[in-house]
Amino acid sequence: MLSTRVRSVLTVSFFFLFSAVVAWAQMQAHAGDTDSAAIKQSVAAFTDAWNRHDPHAVAMCYVEDGDFSSTQGIPSHGAKELEEHYVSIFGTFLKSAHRADVVRSIRFLTPSIASVDIDWQMTGAKTPDGADAPLRKGLLNWVMTKQNGQWLITVYHESLFTPPPAK
Repeated sequence: MLSTRVRSVLTVSFFFLFSAVVAWAQMQAHAGDTDSAAIKQSVAAFTDAWNRHDPHAVAMCYVEDGDFSSTQGIPSHGAKELEEHYVSIFGTFLKSAHRADVVRSIRFLTPSIASVDIDWQMTGAKTPDGADAPLRKGLLNWVMTKQNGQWLITVYHESLFTPPPAK
C-alpha cells in the first residue's frame, strides 16, 4: 500500500498537472480565436484592396514568394508576377468588377500555417467580347502563413462554380 504521504504528494501533483493542462488548453483556444480573427481581417483587407482595383495592395496580401492559380489554371508566382497579374486583370475584363468573400472554414495545420476556405462571388466582370458577364461564384482555397504577426497568402487556388443549365 502507498503511504498517506505518497498519496498526498501524488494527489497534489496530479492537481497541478491537471490545472496546467487546462490552462494551456485555454491559452491555445484563445490564441486560435485571435488568429482566426486575424485571418478573417486579412481576407477582408484582400477583398477591400481587390475591390479598389489596387494591384500593389492585393499583391502585398501574399508572402514574397506566394503562388496564385486562376479558375483557368493560369499560375502566377512571386510578388512581381502577382502584381503584374492584377494590373492585367484590373485593366481589362475585371476593371469594373466587385467581389464579396466570406470565410467558410479555417483549419490550423500548425500555429503559423492555416488552410482557409472562402466562398466568393463577383459581379461586374466582362466577357472577352466586352459584354457583361453573369454572376460568378466559387471557392477559394488558401494556405496562409503567419509572418511577423501578420497572416499572408502563401498559396491561392481559385475554383469557379458554374450555374446549372436552365430548364
